[in-house]
Amino acid sequence: MNDFSPLLDFPLFLLTIVLSLSIVLSPTAIIIDRLPQIRFWSKKSYLKGQKEPANITSLECPYSYIRQIYGHYHWAPFVEKLSPTLKDENPTKYKMVLEIMDAIHLCLMLVDDIADDSDYRRGRPAAHKIYGPSETANRAYYRVTQILNKTTIEFPHLASWLMQNLEEILEGQDLSLIWRRDGLSGFPAKPEERVAAYRRMASLKTGALFRLLGQLVLEDHSMDETMTLIAWFSQLQNDCKNVYSSEYAKSKGSVAEDLRNTELSYPIVLALNAPDGHWVAKALQSPSPWNIRNALRVIQSDTVRGMCMAELRNSGSSIQDWLELWGRKEKLDITSSKKA
Repeated sequence: MNDFSPLLDFPLFLLTIVLSLSIVLSPTAIIIDRLPQIRFWSKKSYLKGQKEPANITSLECPYSYIRQIYGHYHWAPFVEKLSPTLKDENPTKYKMVLEIMDAIHLCLMLVDDIADDSDYRRGRPAAHKIYGPSETANRAYYRVTQILNKTTIEFPHLASWLMQNLEEILEGQDLSLIWRRDGLSGFPAKPEERVAAYRRMASLKTGALFRLLGQLVLEDHSMDETMTLIAWFSQLQNDCKNVYSSEYAKSKGSVAEDLRNTELSYPIVLALNAPDGHWVAKALQSPSPWNIRNALRVIQSDTVRGMCMAELRNSGSSIQDWLELWGRKEKLDITSSKKA
């Protein structure tokens, strides 16, 4: 019996170790689950980007890289709907309008991805993950400056439209970043005021981009209302895809990137005033995995999701012909029954 007693004691010894570890690790796991996610990297290498971008892409320039993802002149269908004869009657202006729209839109996305620290853009590595945020941001500013200079010299009658709308776009972006920085302390408290403030920001940041297109093509304000409505639908659709589309989440690398970045969106604004909306406020203040999961249950609830879907239907009902040109149809398939 003495010969086997060590063997009989060994399972008891293992069980003691496992129980001891579980006692130590369980509280640790709970604590980690409630802490904001931390990314580890070398600051120097992060700023510079990849040592050899050629290992990922043959393109040397961040702007060329994102333009390859979206394609040249991706606003062409809109231009042709606004002015079916422009391409034939004034091909120089037609090309310049498309160059302006590509430059402003794509460069804004380059900087947005840096601000959001996005890993992916349409399923491909975000430009700053290849070239580094410093080079990517500088290239965006450089390209916008080029297009401003070219417009002023060669198309001076278009310059004022471009400058005014670019200022509004950046004003809207600035509002969004201030809310991210200051949290809800800088955001209205009443539900209706919150929605109005968010819509105003969207009208600047996204609306001015679409209004710019109409004003460049027609050189008047006649399409401002329609362009603003298309822009609102686009912003709303993008906000909803961020939390309700598994396809979009796969292309971006995560569900609810806005929430994880403590950035306000339409579903988040509505969810703040929903039952258990305090979880959304907590996630915006401290985006720990625990807070994110609880906030997502509110955002993806039938109540909040239903209000978002209703707004999508209402805002898109009168512009279906334009939305066909936009062509973004990711399925909004994530519901309250699915977990983040």
